[in-house]
Amino acid sequence: MTIESLIGSTINEYRIQKLIGSGAYGLVFLAENIYTHELVAIKSVGKRVQNQKTAKHSEQLTCDLETYFELRNYHLEDLRPLNLAKIRDMESLPCPFLKEVSLHLQVHDHPNILSIHTILDSPVAIFIIMDYFPESDLFVNIVDSQVYVSSSTLIKTVFIQLLDAVAYCHAHGIAHCDIKPENIMCADKGSRVVLGDFGLAVQTQYIQAKTCIGSSYYMPPERLTQLNHNLHSTQYPAAKGDIWSLAIILINLCCTRNPWTKACDQDATYRAFKDDPHVLTDILNISDELFSILRSCLIEEPSKRITLFELRERVLKCRSFTRTGPLSQCDDMDRELQCGLECVAPDSGSISSGGDSIGLPFMHEIDHYPTNELIGIKKYEPTISMMTNFSFNMNVA
Repeated sequence: MTIESLIGSTINEYRIQKLIGSGAYGLVFLAENIYTHELVAIKSVGKRVQNQKTAKHSEQLTCDLETYFELRNYHLEDLRPLNLAKIRDMESLPCPFLKEVSLHLQVHDHPNILSIHTILDSPVAIFIIMDYFPESDLFVNIVDSQVYVSSSTLIKTVFIQLLDAVAYCHAHGIAHCDIKPENIMCADKGSRVVLGDFGLAVQTQYIQAKTCIGSSYYMPPERLTQLNHNLHSTQYPAAKGDIWSLAIILINLCCTRNPWTKACDQDATYRAFKDDPHVLTDILNISDELFSILRSCLIEEPSKRITLFELRERVLKCRSFTRTGPLSQCDDMDRELQCGLECVAPDSGSISSGGDSIGLPFMHEIDHYPTNELIGIKKYEPTISMMTNFSFNMNVA
């Protein structure tokens, strides 16, 4: 049997149409409500103890689902909906597979974070019912649809939405830890983005140095300490890793490229960037202004990276993303998108500052808050490449 055998099966009132993706710990199906004909995305998260590699998680879940559906004649009826409020508010989760759901539920009320409608329970997995986005993810819109190649306004619009979503997560003590185009859904012809997949998210202020989680192209160097020998701390701030990933996303939007395959000393391009950050302007068609922004984000020492507030301000006021082409002149969108991070953070009184909670790591700064051809550099043979689907399927956990 294969996952295709589940096509046409039903989960309560939803009929599975096809597999549309896989995350760190789950499979995502397109399904139709048999009564209303509404299309939804259903993410299945397995209940087995997840102590293998990510690929093994998907294989095991696929096997479990196939067996369970076959035993039920491919029609799962009367699955019990879980209490979303109870899962969201649990301080100590009895089941590991509920961790992703609990963190997601704490922030899913933000307009740029994927909403969870219902969670159905079964013996082998839970089924998370969410909105379906027919325009697909940010990768498809950047590479296949070429939505952003000539519109600085569109780039600023979606990047600010993404920043605000991440800030909302951080305000609730949550670091996403897997920000990449595949985990960002698009709507309204690419002008609206929604952050999803909290499978690798954490609710702790610091991540241990040996914790290697994320997707290689977007993973900050502190998640690769085994390969970066000048990083000696035993733990690093979790939220600062998201800043790094956001900077790579900004490069994707402006250049349709990834700067390196992995932020470690073994990567020739990243090693050259560490020696001379201006290498970015050699291998990418980026303006001096965008280079300055990226350089402030892509600092090896996490504590020295720019804050979300500063990043938002500088992107809004950026006058050019590239040296040549349609992105060489940007609209000033400071007024249009003025309602910023201060509008998405909850009241400071609701933020926990004790224990392992990130709390509101940037709140103390509010009061002070005023597809071009690759240029090859022979001396280090850059490994930079066009964005491909392969780039987005290298989860490491």
